[in-house]
Amino acid sequence: MDLASRKIAIIGLGYVGLPLAVAFGAGRDVVGFDIDQSRVDALRRGDDHTLEASSDEISAASRLTFTTDKADLRDCGIFIVTVPTPIDRANRPDLKPLIMAST
Repeated sequence: MDLASRKIAIIGLGYVGLPLAVAFGAGRDVVGFDIDQSRVDALRRGDDHTLEASSDEISAASRLTFTTDKADLRDCGIFIVTVPTPIDRANRPDLKPLIMAST
């Protein structure tokens, strides 16, 4: 399978992940994954309370699905992780969210 035909997983549907998922979902099979069930439910209805993507943009991404189920990532061949990496007082990144999203 060539790279162009692989399903894409976007892990984390915040201000980076959601617009990315919507953009790819207009022309590629995309699974948007988030751990927040209420966020996923709202996105399935086309409602983004953060206003990163409009209802029209979400519905135009016809090849995008939203999930909280890790099993739905099984068929993906490309993984893009877009989770927060907060910093501490010494400006060191906290990589725990990234590690958790990768396991």
